[in-house]
Amino acid sequence: MAVTQARIRPSRLMLYISLVETVLLSGLFFAGLSTLFYDKFPLNQYSEALILSSHIVMAMLVAFFGVAILAQGVREGMKSVYLLSILNMIFIGIAAAGGLAFYGTLDPDYSYLMALGFFGSLFCTSSILFYAI
Repeated sequence: MAVTQARIRPSRLMLYISLVETVLLSGLFFAGLSTLFYDKFPLNQYSEALILSSHIVMAMLVAFFGVAILAQGVREGMKSVYLLSILNMIFIGIAAAGGLAFYGTLDPDYSYLMALGFFGSLFCTSSILFYAI
């Protein structure tokens, strides 16, 4: 399928998907800050594991909706939305790699990689959201 700039704006489905992902990214940010403030590694309490688990579940949901945005961007054939959705998936992958490396090594440098991926994904998703409005 050729990607062109034939349409003027994305469909309502793209608006709703990007809105849900933006809300999920807000929840992911809140869960990440809660993990930073209230968890101590290694985890020894149920509440600490619950906070970290909510952060991981939100991250998986963000990845799922990122794939949905990419699929809808390919389906609609709009070049700018397609490129933003590809960039969004790259940033989600960077954040996931940083999170896995941080949890595996507990080196705080990897949390900056998570933050870079998060803010890049937030930028791409909110750009698609504003483009769809």
